[in-house]
Amino acid sequence: MRYERWSDVPAGLVTQTRLADADPPRRPGGPVRAHVRDFNWRGKQQTFALYDVAESVPTAATGRQLAAAAQRRAAVRACDGCGAPGPQPLLEHGGRRVCAACRHVARLGEMQELLRVRRGELARWAAGLLAGRLAVVWVELTEAPPSASGRARPPLAGRVQVVDEAGRGLDDVLVRLAGPRTQGAPADAVPAGEGAVRIGRALQGPRRLVWGPLRTVADRLEVLGHPAGLDPALAVPSGHGPVWPNDPASRYAQWRGELDPATGQLRVPWPPGSADRLWYVLGQMAGAHGPAVGGVDSAAQAGGVVAGGAGG
Repeated sequence: MRYERWSDVPAGLVTQTRLADADPPRRPGGPVRAHVRDFNWRGKQQTFALYDVAESVPTAATGRQLAAAAQRRAAVRACDGCGAPGPQPLLEHGGRRVCAACRHVARLGEMQELLRVRRGELARWAAGLLAGRLAVVWVELTEAPPSASGRARPPLAGRVQVVDEAGRGLDDVLVRLAGPRTQGAPADAVPAGEGAVRIGRALQGPRRLVWGPLRTVADRLEVLGHPAGLDPALAVPSGHGPVWPNDPASRYAQWRGELDPATGQLRVPWPPGSADRLWYVLGQMAGAHGPAVGGVDSAAQAGGVVAGGAGG
């Protein structure tokens, strides 16, 4: 097993140095179980061998030797947060020496505060989108089974749903994306030519907020000789900021702000499921369906400006 950063390493795997620094100290009792590639204390990349704590054994030091060593230490190794004298060396965080649990709790709180601020930014962003002409687009693919050799095949069909900034339906088209001799496409899918015309008509004019692989649908229609003529300039700008990903799914996750209590990672919320439900979610973010969330009232949002981009 190989890990790319220390934060991915389970608590039960530690380095030989970590075992030796424990109180009382231990040593590896089994083979190397994994490796982690990360920066060492000099700031250089290094690969560290990891051992299973459950397989570790006590060192040869006696209890009297350990007691004498403890008396020579300047201070008891106790967490500045909870006061627990744990067996593991303390960690630096925010100018304090804390245990892993206290650092984890502190990081959760810091992330929650960042998400609280971000929620207000997203409220203004969503309100700015809904204040002008907008096409809210939901895209799903009907995938083809892989070939006998395991090679991926082009999708059989794509469903493109579009509503406007008021939630009114503009179109809902299931278009065939496979050639006429390809088996397995939905029977009710419209031909590529008809689908390209309908999709192009629904998405011509307003900006587009897209959730799903619209680019894949457009590319397949072009391969089949029926380009939809989608102007990329009409899409709401996309990209990655210095901290937060800016695609619609990531922005929705940031607005929900649900952290996994075990890992501290932002959880992926359940997708809205359709264009009109994506419009409803956008309204929730803007505070249009009830009290505002994130400290931004609806009256202030009404004249909001789009802040940053969203995926399209």
